[in-house]
This record gives sequence, structure tokens and C-alpha cells, in this order.
Amino acid sequence: MNEYLNRAAFLDGERNKGQIRADAFKRDERMEELAALRDSRPEVFETLGTSIRMSLGYYENDKKIAAEHGRDVTKGAN
Repeated sequence: MNEYLNRAAFLDGERNKGQIRADAFKRDERMEELAALRDSRPEVFETLGTSIRMSLGYYENDKKIAAEHGRDVTKGAN
């Protein structure tokens, strides 16, 4: 069913999901600290709960999409 919804046209035009996610991105210092922890102390990061690690993955994916759409994702830009 998802494949049909992805191909559906909306009354007001096509949806650009990447642009919508880029516009909604807000820098989160807590997520930035988690990313730093993952890079500096992976053994500690692995002890964190699954939902926290998944949240970081979603955050980083949104951050990447925002950067690809021209948003400044550096500190203080949001």
C-alpha cells in the first residue's frame, strides 16, 4: 500500500519529502553530544538504550537531508 501512497498526486502538487524534512530540522545539542559520545567512546554508547541510538540515527539523517537542501546545520544557525 505504501508504494501506492508514494505515487499519489496531491491536489496542491507533488510533495517534496526531503524539503519538508529539511525545513523541519532543528539542531539539538543533546543529539550532538550523543554523536560525540558515539565517536569518542563507542563502548559507552553501545550500553545506551535502543530508542536513544535510533533517535540519533533519525536525527543525523534529517541533518544530512537539511544540509543537502542548503540549510546551515552548524552551531547557532537555527
